[in-house]
Amino acid sequence: MNQPSKFDQILDLFLLRMKAPEYHTGEPYYTTGSIVAAALFRVFIIGIGGFIYFKSYSSSNSTWIIVLFAIWGIGVYPAWIQYQRFNESVEQITKGTLCGSCRHLNKTNQLCMILDEHITSEEPPCEGEAWEPLQ
Repeated sequence: MNQPSKFDQILDLFLLRMKAPEYHTGEPYYTTGSIVAAALFRVFIIGIGGFIYFKSYSSSNSTWIIVLFAIWGIGVYPAWIQYQRFNESVEQITKGTLCGSCRHLNKTNQLCMILDEHITSEEPPCEGEAWEPLQ
């Protein structure tokens, strides 16, 4: 397994990539919590940067319009795209695995609630022994 560089670690912190990196294996790259946390990090940094720029260099109100577009374009829109891709992967797991029809599947983070393990499309974490149908 390749180790990520510092630049890759920063990209992973802010989820600025649209697909899983080459060194990624095992559990899902996107979860609902990681998408929301990364979006909040990005929006916070853009907001602080806009505030500092407004106080230091500019006194026009057009600065805030630019900041709002940056918040949408860099903070919120990538999170929306990532959430769409996350839902597509959850749908593939739901349709293509035994875990998709189990009552212990937590779809918000692809997690088996009994074993506390992320579900992948390869095989069920319990190997089918703890499977219970949806009610």
